[in-house]
Amino acid sequence: MDRAGVHSLTALVDELYNLDAERSGSLVHESELCTEMRDSAQLLLDSYVRLQGLHLSQMLRKSVETRDWLNCLEPRSVRAVMKRVVEEISAIEAVLGELYDSSVAPHGGGGSRTTASSDSSRKTHFSIAASKQSQFRSTWSTYTPQSQLDSSFVSNMQRLFSEKIEIFAPVEFTKVSIITGIIKICLKTLLECVRLRTFSRYGLQQIQVDAHYLQMNLWRFVSDENLIHVLLDEILGSAVLRCLEPILMEPNAVEIICERN
Repeated sequence: MDRAGVHSLTALVDELYNLDAERSGSLVHESELCTEMRDSAQLLLDSYVRLQGLHLSQMLRKSVETRDWLNCLEPRSVRAVMKRVVEEISAIEAVLGELYDSSVAPHGGGGSRTTASSDSSRKTHFSIAASKQSQFRSTWSTYTPQSQLDSSFVSNMQRLFSEKIEIFAPVEFTKVSIITGIIKICLKTLLECVRLRTFSRYGLQQIQVDAHYLQMNLWRFVSDENLIHVLLDEILGSAVLRCLEPILMEPNAVEIICERN
């Protein structure tokens, strides 16, 4: 497709400037133009993903840094910023939908959505993950008193055992790949912000509710929903480790709160 476009442009230039084969031979070859244009397009696309990701990240960062997580009330709803993030991503998807076909990746891999699991399996996954995080935190408490727990050491250990995800990797020229890149930046920012805060019991439960809401709504935008699972599990796990009273809300209660928002 890009070669055909470059060929059409060079043919048009030759016609406009009356360039014959002899004089056009000293000009840049079509293959070089294709390479340069492809590299420039990739650079522009990566910059677009970073800018959109950072725009949404600023909202998430401010929402975490300006909240008093030690004096939260019991969560009754999803925080407004989470709804705003989902709305913004939906708007980006609508714009990209006019430019890109979401079904096929040009070079294969990373550009098309995998078959989504059912809603029930997503709920089950997150409920089990939350339970595991709670058990993990309890195990740490058994061996090490809370006051002596080196949170930075625990955080580093958690990073070692979590799946490695390249956040700023180049994206494909597809709608799904672009939105996946934006979401990775957003969730990574949220993760880093959570790691720097201290939470009460209800503060932790609010993070649990927000994370579940994001899971319910973001999976449909990405090429592989396991990526969402991994990042949200790590966010919730970090909140558990940073919580003074790590007691999670019952999964059924979390689902009810998220479904009515």
